[in-house]
Amino acid sequence: MKTTLLLLVTALMFCTHLSFSTTDPEKKKADKANKTGYAYAVNISKINSKYSEIACTTFRKKLVIVSSKKIGALGNGVDPITNEPYTDLFCTDIKAYGELSQPLLFSRILNTKDNEGQVAFSPDEHTIYYTRSQRNNSLNYKLYKAELEKDSYGKWINEMELAVSSADYSVENPHVSKDGKFLYFSSNMQGGFGGFDIYKAKIYEDGSLGTPENLGRTINTSEDEKYPHTAKNGSELFFSSKGHNSFGGYDIFLSTVADSNYTLPRNLGYSVNSEKDEIAFVFIDERKGVFSSNKDNKNNAFNLYRFQSRAVYNELNGIVISEEDKILPHSTVILLDSEGNEVERQITNKDATYNFRIKPYLDYQIKVFKEGYKDYTLSFASEEKELNAILRLLEK
Repeated sequence: MKTTLLLLVTALMFCTHLSFSTTDPEKKKADKANKTGYAYAVNISKINSKYSEIACTTFRKKLVIVSSKKIGALGNGVDPITNEPYTDLFCTDIKAYGELSQPLLFSRILNTKDNEGQVAFSPDEHTIYYTRSQRNNSLNYKLYKAELEKDSYGKWINEMELAVSSADYSVENPHVSKDGKFLYFSSNMQGGFGGFDIYKAKIYEDGSLGTPENLGRTINTSEDEKYPHTAKNGSELFFSSKGHNSFGGYDIFLSTVADSNYTLPRNLGYSVNSEKDEIAFVFIDERKGVFSSNKDNKNNAFNLYRFQSRAVYNELNGIVISEEDKILPHSTVILLDSEGNEVERQITNKDATYNFRIKPYLDYQIKVFKEGYKDYTLSFASEEKELNAILRLLEK
């Protein structure tokens, strides 16, 4: 008679709580929309003005922002589209806990009397990708690059417009992946799924770009998708979208990246998003960052908010027993991520139990090895509910 090995996976329970609370029933309901596996503590920045402040990226441990501030700015006049002065690039020192100093002009070379858009830097910070729109067509941004002159503090040279730019569509929100291999951006170029879509293009050694690749219908919708930003771990894409059942306007979403495939976007929840617009979600370090929103501004200008994120885990407990209900200590239980990479392994102790912490809303695999039995693998999705599974291993 063949013997079987039973792996009993017991309840998945939240073992941490969110770092915020509310007594408003509608807000509580919206908080349940946070499907990211992270809790976000959010505070408004003290550097905001009556004009928009929109986060870009970091450069030499400073935060670069786009703003219509007029203090020391080169531009003059008002953009009829935004009803604010034409934008310039500013930078601000990042203090402890993500607090920011008062912004200063980023570059008198790159700032012009036109609209300066968002920027991105190569990992070595020697190449900048920046966007700009002309006053007579402020809705059409083009993409440029420049190089930092060697041993200079901020002298950008060899400015050039990149071939991806066009008078027929806008190229916005550049972002360079952590490994420097790809430039992400948003565009309303022809051939997308509607409105603005998110694209990525390979970056060659000379800084030029390959053919743009649309991220596909999992990320892009018939609505607008903008402001792509990959986290420091390289496996998570944050972006803003008016689609994906947003609360209203742009919401910020998270999609996990695996083998160039993207999981269904997950809303960051009410602690970040609102019925207004949330955009430009940018990490400063592994846990802290900033984003922009017009939710608390009666003039619809964008304010900067700073956030701290904390991973929220489920607890996966189990026991390995035989078909005759005999516990089987010293069994090897391995937890794998969706790409088959080992997350953790345990050898069951004398009571044959094991315990793993797993992130919610992700796919996992469990492999079980026991001498005298055939190997077996179970694939499962981690969610906010109990998971029970029985694995049967046949005797060799």
